[in-house]
Amino acid sequence: MKKKLAIGLLLAVFATTMVFAAAQKEAAPKEQGYRIAYMTPALHIPFWKDIADGIRDEAALVPNVTIINSDSKLSAATQFQNAQDLIVSGIDAIIISPTDSASCPAVLELAAENKVPVIICDIGTDSGTYTAFVATDNTKGAMTAGEHFLKVAKERNVKGGEVAIIAISQARQNGKDRTKGFTDSLAGTNFKVTTLLECKDYTRSESMSLAQDILASKPNLVGLFTQHDEANLGVMPAKDTAGVTNTLIHVGFDGSPETVEAIKAGKISAAAMQQPVTMGREAFKATYAYLTGKPFDKKIVVDTILVTAENVLEVEPILEDNVYPNELKM
Repeated sequence: MKKKLAIGLLLAVFATTMVFAAAQKEAAPKEQGYRIAYMTPALHIPFWKDIADGIRDEAALVPNVTIINSDSKLSAATQFQNAQDLIVSGIDAIIISPTDSASCPAVLELAAENKVPVIICDIGTDSGTYTAFVATDNTKGAMTAGEHFLKVAKERNVKGGEVAIIAISQARQNGKDRTKGFTDSLAGTNFKVTTLLECKDYTRSESMSLAQDILASKPNLVGLFTQHDEANLGVMPAKDTAGVTNTLIHVGFDGSPETVEAIKAGKISAAAMQQPVTMGREAFKATYAYLTGKPFDKKIVVDTILVTAENVLEVEPILEDNVYPNELKM
């Protein structure tokens, strides 16, 4: 038993260091194969399922690898218990998308004590040692969404006003980065973020309710930034009911086939879409490289794709491969 368990458009790699698996030489895969866990915040959220799909798809290209999905159900306590159980079971490596950045260090410490490598895929950690980190430049992605918001505002002759954000948890580093990127894009303009509401369960119904509250309290709202795809789509009924679908400038983050159709229809001006399937693929590649003693990048940054009415047809094939391929098979 393991010890101490009581407690791109293309792929872009920025300023990374190529490293070799510590204390290992390049070796053939284990004869009995590898068991790798993907610890996800919640598999009912399409984004995390897309990462899981990317991990699974890449793992299918090499022999004798078993992928185990571990659902934290948006609970830090469940996440830690799952980590304990996985380590006791003799897991060879963990890929984790933590419930939030503050909950990740405890898992990293536990894994380090038991010599289990951990690869972080999205969200990030407040502290701790990990083997590799696959991330999106959330600040840059949100900034591109903000810049497109300003472009549309100029085209519509909207010179300033109140803007709202429906956000992911600001306890997550990626949530902080998305807020910073968007608000930084508005610096020096007459637009001001006056409302920020955080999601808790990341459902469409929750975002619809938040949007209803915002639109009722802010009748002069000119802009809205939604920080995840269920929010992109969940706010639509609220916009329709308030009669602002064609006037409120709405930009989002992340995407799905439904969001692409909404952009085509003019219901969302743009969305900065992460490439979760690509992120999953890269997380598995780094994990497998570590386990087999091959070089890998310590940090891998995957670009967002800004999808607009102007470029949606051009980038749609890339989205179908890197953002939501498995959703098209459903």
